[in-house]
Amino acid sequence: MERGPTQPSSHVFPRGEDKRRFRKEWFEKYNWLEYSLVNGKAYCFCCYLFRRVGVDDDKFGYEAFTKEGFRQWKNAYLALPKHVGGPNSAHNRSRAAFDDFDNQRASVKEKIVVHTKEAEKKYETRVDTSLAIVSYIALQGEPFRGHDESETSLNKGNFLEFLDWYKLRNEEVRQAFEFACPKNAKMTSGTIQKELAECCAQAVTKVIKEEMSGCLFSILVDESRDISVKEQMAIIVRYVNKKGQVVERFLGIKHVKLTTSKALKRAIVEVLSAHGLTIAKIRGQGYDGASNMRGEFNGVQKLIRDENPYAFYIHCFAHQLQLVVVSVSKCCSSIEDFFDYVNMIVSSTSASCKRKDLLIDSHHTIVLNKLESGDISSGRGQHQETSLPRPGDTRWGSHYRTFLRIETMWDSIIEVLQVVHDEERNPSRAGGLVPTMESFNFVFIMKMMLQILRITNELSHLLQKKDQNIVEAMSLVIDVKTRLNNLRSEGYEPLLEEVKTFC
Repeated sequence: MERGPTQPSSHVFPRGEDKRRFRKEWFEKYNWLEYSLVNGKAYCFCCYLFRRVGVDDDKFGYEAFTKEGFRQWKNAYLALPKHVGGPNSAHNRSRAAFDDFDNQRASVKEKIVVHTKEAEKKYETRVDTSLAIVSYIALQGEPFRGHDESETSLNKGNFLEFLDWYKLRNEEVRQAFEFACPKNAKMTSGTIQKELAECCAQAVTKVIKEEMSGCLFSILVDESRDISVKEQMAIIVRYVNKKGQVVERFLGIKHVKLTTSKALKRAIVEVLSAHGLTIAKIRGQGYDGASNMRGEFNGVQKLIRDENPYAFYIHCFAHQLQLVVVSVSKCCSSIEDFFDYVNMIVSSTSASCKRKDLLIDSHHTIVLNKLESGDISSGRGQHQETSLPRPGDTRWGSHYRTFLRIETMWDSIIEVLQVVHDEERNPSRAGGLVPTMESFNFVFIMKMMLQILRITNELSHLLQKKDQNIVEAMSLVIDVKTRLNNLRSEGYEPLLEEVKTFC
């Protein structure tokens, strides 16, 4: 192909038996034509190289122009154009294959349905823009699609709205998306968005694997149901990077149909294998306290330790602390009743927008009066507008925040409960909550739980730090146990005085 067809224009072509001979003008008219000085015959350069063996054997001129050679010079004015044929002829297919091979940009592998450099540039602009938008939305954890993505929609979703916003500010992007843009290559469909997001995920996991580079690591695993009621298992790897820093990286989510220890262990192995990681490199396992995870004989941790005895299991310290606090909250009936009363107080004062606004306005007025009287001092970040948050069942740190708000907004809560009781046509529990809150028993338990949860909440935050290690964690636990013991042995009298003062 580098030499091109053999076209000896200066050669004196001999005459045949019919007194006719090859004419050199044919080289200019048919640039694919070549002449063999040895055989004295003409051949098709393209068909000789790119003929489809077994497919084009019965086409006109196949044998003559590829194998036997053509020398019927008196019929050349008919045979040569007939060999070229129509657009889908065997010759033109061979010619197209020749051109594709000669120009790798237009070969079958490299074609992306573009025919000019300008079209290819616009295509790249569309891909780059869509990828940039996808990566940004994914980084922010926002949804891509909209409920109505039609042209008349007022909100077409984050992806399309971001794209429209960007087109208004970048003329090159607007030209690429709006002018001469093929309908099957706009790079904006939901399928393309998912594929680009998948590419981003693969790029992130590739960086994580390169950062790990065969090092030892620990795994953190937990499973829960998502909004579509599917059991999803999240897997995180924890390792020391090349800079000596302890890092945690989210590896992926795996849908599991069964939550047995064998099924979960199989799912963990599948995720690790998909990312080129092996159980032999694991040096730590961190799960919750469920029996299928921590089981001494058949739990996931035991099944993994059977293959790798160095993969030590540690029950999550923050989760253990949660269990301790839950146990404390149910240690006696009065404590359990107190938590029920707190939930009723929050529900009664925040059940409607009217009550919530009333609570905020009342607290605002009380704070202003105290500032004017000098009972409290002002400062940056102090006395911000606030409401009464509902405590969560799984995060007991939220109870501490709720108790603090009740203590701070005490007068406002009493006032709102009294207003709710007076305005209700039917008897309500709001009126009964006022004497309950003003009882010594309620205040005593609230103050006591504030002291306990203040200590445990600090520990919970420290235990959930990513750079925390086992030695520091054990030290923190010992310190908290000492503080709780001191509170038990020496804290009753100060607590009692604080409750009396508050009452």
